[in-house]
Amino acid sequence: MTFLRKPEILKGIHQINHLRKPSKIQERALPLLLGEPPQNLITQFESSTDKIDIFTLNILHRLDINNPNPQALALTFSRELARNISLVVQERGQFIDGLKVTAAIPNPNHRGQKLEGHVIVGTPGIVIDRIRRKMLDSRHIKILVLDEADYLLGRQLGDLCMKVKE
Repeated sequence: MTFLRKPEILKGIHQINHLRKPSKIQERALPLLLGEPPQNLITQFESSTDKIDIFTLNILHRLDINNPNPQALALTFSRELARNISLVVQERGQFIDGLKVTAAIPNPNHRGQKLEGHVIVGTPGIVIDRIRRKMLDSRHIKILVLDEADYLLGRQLGDLCMKVKE
């Protein structure tokens, strides 16, 4: 993974054995996503691990850790998947000092709390609700991931996803 230029990300992925040798899709997708200028990518993956690694590494690579505002937003269809993706981002970015990842999922203990962090991972309904209530500042978001986009868009969540993009 010589195309990764941030040593703290490399250190994080070296802790994970399955990333020692990238899969074919990772070899193709990561150089496209990590290059300049940034590019959009729409693809299908057989392995959810490969997919999550690709968009997680892209997110971590493009973050400005000195900017505390949300810069990346990953939307997915379930709170369980959002929770898992949040953990993957934290694990891959474990050596990035100050990295803050927040799961935007239904939680009665966090009702009414502002969503803060560099990376927000959540379900469209919660994210839209927090944006509408001015509890999530989306002005600095530069990376938008629609995980399982076909499912999100096919389940009438397309309108919600488009509102997040705006």
